[in-house]
Amino acid sequence: MAEKIRVGIVGLDHWYAGLGAIRQLKGNPRTELVIVAHRDLGHARPVIEEAGAIATDDYDAVVERDDLHLIITACTTVENVRLCSKAARSGKHIISVKPYAMNLDEAKALTVAVKEGGVHFMSFECMGRLGGATNIYKQWIQEGKLGDPISAFALMRSSLPTQVWPEVHGRTWWLDPSKVFGGGWVDHAIYQIDNLRYILGSEVVRISGEISNIKHKDEPLEDFGVANVVFGNGCVATLEVTWSVDPVGFTSAFHLVGTKGQILSEPTVAPGKVFTMDMTKDKEWQVIEAPGRGGGLTLIDHMLDCIEGKAQPLTGIQDSYRNLEVCLAFYQAAKAHKVVHL
Repeated sequence: MAEKIRVGIVGLDHWYAGLGAIRQLKGNPRTELVIVAHRDLGHARPVIEEAGAIATDDYDAVVERDDLHLIITACTTVENVRLCSKAARSGKHIISVKPYAMNLDEAKALTVAVKEGGVHFMSFECMGRLGGATNIYKQWIQEGKLGDPISAFALMRSSLPTQVWPEVHGRTWWLDPSKVFGGGWVDHAIYQIDNLRYILGSEVVRISGEISNIKHKDEPLEDFGVANVVFGNGCVATLEVTWSVDPVGFTSAFHLVGTKGQILSEPTVAPGKVFTMDMTKDKEWQVIEAPGRGGGLTLIDHMLDCIEGKAQPLTGIQDSYRNLEVCLAFYQAAKAHKVVHL
Protein backbone atom coordinates (compact mmCIF):
# COMPACT_ATOMS: atom_id res chain seq x y z
CA MET A 1 0.00 0.00 0.00
CA ALA A 2 1.36 3.41 -0.95
CA GLU A 3 1.56 6.16 1.65
CA LYS A 4 -1.62 7.67 0.24
CA ILE A 5 -4.66 5.78 -1.01
CA ARG A 6 -4.97 6.54 -4.72
CA VAL A 7 -8.55 7.06 -5.88
CA GLY A 8 -10.36 7.19 -9.21
CA ILE A 9 -13.96 8.30 -9.78
CA VAL A 10 -16.00 6.71 -12.57
CA GLY A 11 -18.71 9.03 -13.82
CA LEU A 12 -20.38 12.11 -12.41
CA ASP A 13 -23.78 11.08 -13.74
CA HIS A 14 -24.95 10.77 -10.13
CA TRP A 15 -23.49 14.20 -9.73
CA TYR A 16 -24.34 14.95 -6.13
CA ALA A 17 -22.59 11.74 -5.07
CA GLY A 18 -19.69 12.21 -7.48
CA LEU A 19 -19.12 15.90 -6.79
CA GLY A 20 -19.50 15.21 -3.09
CA ALA A 21 -16.73 12.62 -3.36
CA ILE A 22 -14.46 15.13 -5.12
CA ARG A 23 -15.05 17.65 -2.33
CA GLN A 24 -14.24 15.05 0.33
CA LEU A 25 -11.09 13.83 -1.40
CA LYS A 26 -9.72 17.21 -2.39
CA GLY A 27 -7.01 18.05 0.11
CA ASN A 28 -7.60 14.87 2.14
CA PRO A 29 -4.17 14.00 3.61
CA ARG A 30 -4.93 10.28 3.36
CA THR A 31 -5.77 10.19 -0.34
CA GLU A 32 -4.69 11.26 -3.79
CA LEU A 33 -7.49 11.81 -6.29
CA VAL A 34 -5.77 10.64 -9.47
CA ILE A 35 -8.40 10.58 -12.20
CA VAL A 36 -12.10 11.34 -12.74
CA ALA A 37 -14.12 10.25 -15.76
CA HIS A 38 -17.30 11.91 -16.97
CA ARG A 39 -19.02 11.85 -20.34
CA ASP A 40 -19.71 15.59 -20.23
CA LEU A 41 -16.29 17.21 -19.78
CA GLY A 42 -17.70 20.56 -20.79
CA HIS A 43 -19.24 20.81 -17.35
CA ALA A 44 -16.93 18.49 -15.43
CA ARG A 45 -13.40 19.36 -16.55
CA PRO A 46 -13.00 22.59 -14.52
CA VAL A 47 -14.11 20.87 -11.31
CA ILE A 48 -11.90 17.83 -11.91
CA GLU A 49 -8.78 19.77 -12.81
CA GLU A 50 -9.29 22.24 -9.96
CA ALA A 51 -9.11 19.20 -7.67
CA GLY A 52 -5.76 18.26 -9.21
CA ALA A 53 -7.00 15.14 -11.01
CA ILE A 54 -6.80 13.94 -14.61
CA ALA A 55 -10.05 14.50 -16.54
CA THR A 56 -11.21 11.91 -19.07
CA ASP A 57 -14.43 10.80 -20.72
CA ASP A 58 -13.27 7.14 -20.80
CA TYR A 59 -14.88 5.29 -17.89
CA ASP A 60 -13.02 2.05 -18.60
CA ALA A 61 -9.69 3.89 -18.53
CA VAL A 62 -10.21 4.54 -14.82
CA VAL A 63 -11.05 1.01 -13.71
CA GLU A 64 -8.31 -0.46 -15.92
CA ARG A 65 -5.50 1.56 -14.33
CA ASP A 66 -3.08 -0.48 -12.24
CA ASP A 67 -2.07 2.32 -9.87
CA LEU A 68 -5.36 2.88 -7.99
CA HIS A 69 -6.50 1.43 -4.67
CA LEU A 70 -10.10 2.69 -4.55
CA ILE A 71 -12.74 3.26 -7.21
CA ILE A 72 -15.85 5.36 -6.58
CA THR A 73 -18.62 4.92 -9.14
CA ALA A 74 -21.18 7.65 -9.79
CA CYS A 75 -22.11 6.33 -13.23
CA THR A 76 -25.52 5.10 -14.33
CA THR A 77 -26.82 1.87 -12.85
CA VAL A 78 -26.79 0.05 -16.19
CA GLU A 79 -23.02 0.61 -16.56
CA ASN A 80 -22.08 -0.10 -12.99
CA VAL A 81 -21.70 -3.86 -12.71
CA ARG A 82 -19.39 -4.13 -15.71
CA LEU A 83 -17.16 -1.34 -14.42
CA CYS A 84 -17.16 -2.56 -10.83
CA SER A 85 -16.39 -6.12 -11.91
CA LYS A 86 -13.29 -4.92 -13.77
CA ALA A 87 -12.21 -2.92 -10.74
CA ALA A 88 -12.81 -5.73 -8.26
CA ARG A 89 -10.99 -8.38 -10.25
CA SER A 90 -7.95 -6.12 -10.44
CA GLY A 91 -7.92 -5.69 -6.66
CA LYS A 92 -9.51 -2.26 -6.31
CA HIS A 93 -11.85 -1.50 -3.42
CA ILE A 94 -15.19 0.00 -4.45
CA ILE A 95 -17.71 2.57 -3.26
CA SER A 96 -20.65 2.21 -5.61
CA VAL A 97 -23.52 4.20 -7.01
CA LYS A 98 -26.99 3.08 -5.95
CA PRO A 99 -28.84 1.07 -7.14
CA TYR A 100 -25.72 -0.88 -7.98
CA ALA A 101 -27.27 -3.34 -10.48
CA MET A 102 -30.25 -3.63 -12.80
CA ASN A 103 -31.23 -7.14 -11.71
CA LEU A 104 -30.19 -10.00 -9.43
CA ASP A 105 -28.25 -11.85 -12.12
CA GLU A 106 -25.97 -8.83 -12.49
CA ALA A 107 -25.74 -8.52 -8.72
CA LYS A 108 -24.71 -12.15 -8.32
CA ALA A 109 -22.03 -11.75 -10.98
CA LEU A 110 -20.57 -8.76 -9.16
CA THR A 111 -20.62 -10.65 -5.86
CA VAL A 112 -18.42 -13.28 -7.48
CA ALA A 113 -16.03 -10.62 -8.79
CA VAL A 114 -15.78 -8.91 -5.39
CA LYS A 115 -15.04 -12.20 -3.66
CA GLU A 116 -12.47 -13.17 -6.29
CA GLY A 117 -10.75 -9.81 -5.91
CA GLY A 118 -10.81 -9.92 -2.11
CA VAL A 119 -11.87 -6.28 -1.96
CA HIS A 120 -14.19 -4.15 0.14
CA PHE A 121 -17.44 -3.10 -1.55
CA MET A 122 -19.86 -0.52 -0.16
CA SER A 123 -22.71 1.26 -1.91
CA PHE A 124 -23.96 4.73 -1.15
CA GLU A 125 -27.37 3.68 0.21
CA CYS A 126 -25.57 2.24 3.26
CA MET A 127 -24.09 5.54 4.41
CA GLY A 128 -26.81 5.98 7.04
CA ARG A 129 -25.14 3.25 9.11
CA LEU A 130 -22.41 5.70 10.04
CA GLY A 131 -24.47 7.45 12.64
CA GLY A 132 -26.66 10.45 13.07
CA ALA A 133 -30.14 9.61 14.30
CA THR A 134 -29.79 6.06 12.96
CA ASN A 135 -27.63 5.03 15.89
CA ILE A 136 -30.09 6.52 18.37
CA TYR A 137 -32.84 4.33 16.93
CA LYS A 138 -30.62 1.26 16.98
CA GLN A 139 -29.44 1.97 20.53
CA TRP A 140 -33.01 2.27 21.80
CA ILE A 141 -33.80 -1.15 20.38
CA GLN A 142 -30.61 -2.72 21.73
CA GLU A 143 -31.14 -1.24 25.20
CA GLY A 144 -34.78 -2.33 25.29
CA LYS A 145 -36.13 1.23 25.60
CA LEU A 146 -38.34 0.77 22.57
CA GLY A 147 -39.54 -2.67 23.58
CA ASP A 148 -40.51 -4.95 20.73
CA PRO A 149 -40.59 -3.00 17.44
CA ILE A 150 -44.15 -2.67 16.13
CA SER A 151 -44.03 -0.32 13.19
CA ALA A 152 -41.94 2.17 11.26
CA PHE A 153 -42.76 4.98 8.87
CA ALA A 154 -40.32 6.51 6.41
CA LEU A 155 -41.25 9.38 4.12
CA MET A 156 -39.47 11.36 1.45
CA ARG A 157 -41.47 13.53 -0.92
CA SER A 158 -39.17 15.03 -3.51
CA SER A 159 -39.39 16.51 -6.99
CA LEU A 160 -38.65 15.13 -10.44
CA PRO A 161 -34.85 14.93 -10.92
CA THR A 162 -34.28 17.21 -13.90
CA GLN A 163 -30.78 18.53 -13.21
CA VAL A 164 -28.13 16.85 -15.35
CA TRP A 165 -25.59 19.03 -13.53
CA PRO A 166 -26.08 21.53 -10.70
CA GLU A 167 -28.51 24.18 -11.98
CA VAL A 168 -28.43 22.66 -15.50
CA HIS A 169 -31.79 21.17 -16.44
CA GLY A 170 -32.49 18.41 -18.94
CA ARG A 171 -33.45 14.75 -19.29
CA THR A 172 -31.51 12.91 -16.60
CA TRP A 173 -30.59 9.23 -16.46
CA TRP A 174 -32.80 8.85 -13.38
CA LEU A 175 -35.77 9.22 -15.75
CA ASP A 176 -34.57 6.61 -18.26
CA PRO A 177 -35.75 3.00 -17.72
CA SER A 178 -32.89 1.74 -19.89
CA LYS A 179 -30.43 3.09 -17.32
CA VAL A 180 -32.18 2.30 -14.01
CA PHE A 181 -35.00 -0.11 -13.17
CA GLY A 182 -37.18 2.19 -11.08
CA GLY A 183 -38.05 5.82 -10.51
CA GLY A 184 -39.35 7.95 -7.69
CA TRP A 185 -39.66 5.12 -5.18
CA VAL A 186 -36.29 3.38 -5.43
CA ASP A 187 -34.42 6.68 -5.76
CA HIS A 188 -34.57 7.22 -2.00
CA ALA A 189 -36.39 4.17 -0.62
CA ILE A 190 -33.25 2.08 -1.04
CA TYR A 191 -31.67 4.17 1.72
CA GLN A 192 -34.61 3.47 4.01
CA ILE A 193 -34.55 -0.26 3.31
CA ASP A 194 -30.92 -0.40 4.42
CA ASN A 195 -31.54 1.86 7.43
CA LEU A 196 -34.39 -0.32 8.64
CA ARG A 197 -32.49 -3.58 8.10
CA TYR A 198 -29.60 -2.12 10.10
CA ILE A 199 -31.68 -0.54 12.87
CA LEU A 200 -33.96 -3.55 13.36
CA GLY A 201 -31.30 -6.21 12.88
CA SER A 202 -33.91 -8.12 10.89
CA GLU A 203 -34.52 -8.97 7.24
CA VAL A 204 -37.53 -8.25 5.05
CA VAL A 205 -39.75 -11.32 4.70
CA ARG A 206 -42.51 -9.92 2.50
CA ILE A 207 -43.38 -6.74 0.67
CA SER A 208 -46.27 -5.20 -1.25
CA GLY A 209 -47.31 -1.75 -2.39
CA GLU A 210 -48.41 0.65 -5.07
CA ILE A 211 -46.66 2.66 -7.75
CA SER A 212 -48.18 5.21 -10.10
CA ASN A 213 -47.63 8.45 -11.95
CA ILE A 214 -49.54 10.97 -9.88
CA LYS A 215 -48.16 14.23 -11.19
CA HIS A 216 -45.87 13.40 -14.11
CA LYS A 217 -48.21 11.18 -16.06
CA ASP A 218 -46.11 10.96 -19.22
CA GLU A 219 -42.91 9.82 -17.50
CA PRO A 220 -41.91 6.19 -18.16
CA LEU A 221 -40.95 5.64 -14.52
CA GLU A 222 -43.19 6.14 -11.50
CA ASP A 223 -43.24 9.39 -9.57
CA PHE A 224 -45.07 7.87 -6.57
CA GLY A 225 -44.60 4.72 -4.53
CA VAL A 226 -45.77 3.38 -1.18
CA ALA A 227 -44.47 0.08 0.19
CA ASN A 228 -45.75 -2.14 3.00
CA VAL A 229 -42.68 -3.97 4.33
CA VAL A 230 -42.79 -6.79 6.88
CA PHE A 231 -39.63 -7.79 8.74
CA GLY A 232 -38.76 -11.12 10.30
CA ASN A 233 -39.12 -9.70 13.81
CA GLY A 234 -42.73 -8.69 13.07
CA CYS A 235 -42.14 -4.98 12.55
CA VAL A 236 -44.26 -3.51 9.75
CA ALA A 237 -42.86 -0.50 7.89
CA THR A 238 -44.57 1.91 5.52
CA LEU A 239 -42.29 3.64 3.03
CA GLU A 240 -43.73 6.54 1.02
CA VAL A 241 -41.13 7.85 -1.40
CA THR A 242 -42.03 10.07 -4.34
CA TRP A 243 -41.12 12.62 -6.99
CA SER A 244 -44.60 14.08 -6.71
CA VAL A 245 -44.03 17.53 -5.20
CA ASP A 246 -42.41 20.75 -6.36
CA PRO A 247 -38.91 21.43 -4.97
CA VAL A 248 -40.28 23.87 -2.40
CA GLY A 249 -42.48 21.07 -1.03
CA PHE A 250 -39.68 18.65 -0.17
CA THR A 251 -40.27 16.82 3.11
CA SER A 252 -38.92 13.80 4.97
CA ALA A 253 -39.76 11.95 8.16
CA PHE A 254 -38.90 8.80 10.09
CA HIS A 255 -40.94 7.21 12.89
CA LEU A 256 -40.21 4.07 14.90
CA VAL A 257 -42.76 2.63 17.33
CA GLY A 258 -42.34 -0.15 19.87
CA THR A 259 -44.24 -1.68 22.76
CA LYS A 260 -42.47 0.62 25.25
CA GLY A 261 -41.47 3.70 23.32
CA GLN A 262 -41.52 5.82 20.21
CA ILE A 263 -38.91 7.81 18.33
CA LEU A 264 -39.55 10.20 15.49
CA SER A 265 -37.75 12.78 13.44
CA GLU A 266 -39.25 15.38 11.12
CA PRO A 267 -36.10 17.08 9.78
CA THR A 268 -37.94 19.30 7.32
CA VAL A 269 -39.93 21.05 10.05
CA ALA A 270 -37.68 20.33 13.06
CA PRO A 271 -34.12 20.05 11.73
CA GLY A 272 -31.50 18.60 14.05
CA LYS A 273 -34.09 17.27 16.50
CA VAL A 274 -35.17 13.77 17.48
CA PHE A 275 -38.34 13.33 19.53
CA THR A 276 -38.56 10.40 21.94
CA MET A 277 -41.22 8.96 24.22
CA ASP A 278 -40.49 6.29 26.82
CA MET A 279 -44.07 5.26 27.50
CA THR A 280 -43.08 3.50 30.74
CA LYS A 281 -42.11 6.78 32.43
CA ASP A 282 -42.38 9.90 30.24
CA LYS A 283 -45.40 12.17 30.53
CA GLU A 284 -44.54 14.14 27.40
CA TRP A 285 -42.28 14.01 24.38
CA GLN A 286 -38.58 14.52 25.02
CA VAL A 287 -36.42 16.42 22.54
CA ILE A 288 -32.78 15.57 21.91
CA GLU A 289 -30.25 16.92 19.46
CA ALA A 290 -29.66 14.64 16.48
CA PRO A 291 -25.93 13.99 16.17
CA GLY A 292 -24.29 14.55 12.82
CA ARG A 293 -23.83 11.45 10.70
CA GLY A 294 -20.90 9.52 12.14
CA GLY A 295 -19.64 12.58 14.00
CA GLY A 296 -18.55 13.83 10.59
CA LEU A 297 -17.45 10.37 9.37
CA THR A 298 -18.43 9.71 5.76
CA LEU A 299 -18.67 6.47 3.81
CA ILE A 300 -15.38 7.42 2.17
CA ASP A 301 -13.75 7.90 5.59
CA HIS A 302 -15.04 4.53 6.70
CA MET A 303 -13.75 2.84 3.55
CA LEU A 304 -10.32 4.41 4.07
CA ASP A 305 -10.29 3.11 7.65
CA CYS A 306 -11.17 -0.37 6.41
CA ILE A 307 -8.50 -0.32 3.69
CA GLU A 308 -5.92 0.75 6.27
CA GLY A 309 -7.04 -1.94 8.71
CA LYS A 310 -8.31 0.56 11.28
CA ALA A 311 -11.95 -0.60 11.20
CA GLN A 312 -14.14 -3.55 10.32
CA PRO A 313 -16.65 -2.84 7.54
CA LEU A 314 -20.12 -1.85 8.72
CA THR A 315 -21.48 -3.00 5.37
CA GLY A 316 -20.50 -5.02 2.35
CA ILE A 317 -21.79 -6.39 -0.91
CA GLN A 318 -24.12 -8.77 0.92
CA ASP A 319 -26.05 -5.74 2.24
CA SER A 320 -26.17 -4.11 -1.18
CA TYR A 321 -27.48 -7.37 -2.64
CA ARG A 322 -30.19 -7.64 0.00
CA ASN A 323 -31.26 -4.02 -0.46
CA LEU A 324 -31.50 -4.52 -4.21
CA GLU A 325 -33.42 -7.77 -3.79
CA VAL A 326 -36.01 -6.05 -1.60
CA CYS A 327 -36.40 -3.12 -4.01
CA LEU A 328 -36.83 -5.38 -7.01
CA ALA A 329 -39.39 -7.43 -5.07
CA PHE A 330 -41.34 -4.24 -4.34
CA TYR A 331 -41.66 -3.45 -8.04
CA GLN A 332 -42.67 -7.03 -8.77
CA ALA A 333 -45.35 -6.81 -6.08
CA ALA A 334 -46.63 -3.37 -7.06
CA LYS A 335 -46.90 -4.20 -10.77
CA ALA A 336 -48.72 -7.49 -10.10
CA HIS A 337 -50.81 -6.16 -7.18
CA LYS A 338 -49.69 -8.98 -4.92
CA VAL A 339 -47.49 -9.75 -1.92
CA VAL A 340 -43.98 -10.99 -2.67
CA HIS A 341 -42.26 -13.20 -0.12
CA LEU A 342 -38.49 -13.12 0.26
